Amino acid sequence: MPSQTAKELLANVNGLTPERAQQVADDIDECRRLLATCADMDAVQQHLKDQGVGIVQAILITTRLLGDHPSRLLAAREIVEGSPARTTTTPE
Repeated sequence: MPSQTAKELLANVNGLTPERAQQVADDIDECRRLLATCADMDAVQQHLKDQGVGIVQAILITTRLLGDHPSRLLAAREIVEGSPARTTTTPE
């Protein structure tokens, strides 16, 4: 049985299978629990990267974590792309 989050994803994101929607929903719920422990968004992004979540999926997850933010897609993209977990530094 799909979770409420998975149902919402299926209704609003084209191209997701029910199984994939549930996987993403599980990631969203896990990140919400992480945020509830007073972790910041950088910690969430590090967690997603450590779990092998790609940038596009991380943006999708982050949009859901931002709730009713007026420009949540842009904000999520800035959070993910600007996260220390996603920025690479080259050794000097």
